[in-house]
Amino acid sequence: MARQISSEDNYRDKLIKLIPAEIVAAYLMLQANLLDQGRTVVWIVIGVLFILTFLYLRFFGEVKKWLQLIFSSLSFLIWVYSIAPEEILGPDLHNPSLATIILVLWTLLIPFFFKQGDPS
Repeated sequence: MARQISSEDNYRDKLIKLIPAEIVAAYLMLQANLLDQGRTVVWIVIGVLFILTFLYLRFFGEVKKWLQLIFSSLSFLIWVYSIAPEEILGPDLHNPSLATIILVLWTLLIPFFFKQGDPS
């Protein structure tokens, strides 16, 4: 399925194309195993999935717009921050209230960055 945002896409379609659900699902599958690993392994896995988000959408999702690739990759990091337990990110980085606010605002606002006929 092509994930490239087009001028015909409505708000919902844009939102679906901007959230890398497959990569977030992969992270969720790995999260339980990450609890037993050290922080270094956790950050390596998050980094690999962050890069994989970009590559997956570029080559398998046929996304050519750089802005969309960047926003989708950032979306992955925001989702990780919001769903990762404190044991993974650590109490110094994890703030559940802030994570919820960021996730809701990001998810609701990112489709507005892609206007009808946006060539980027």
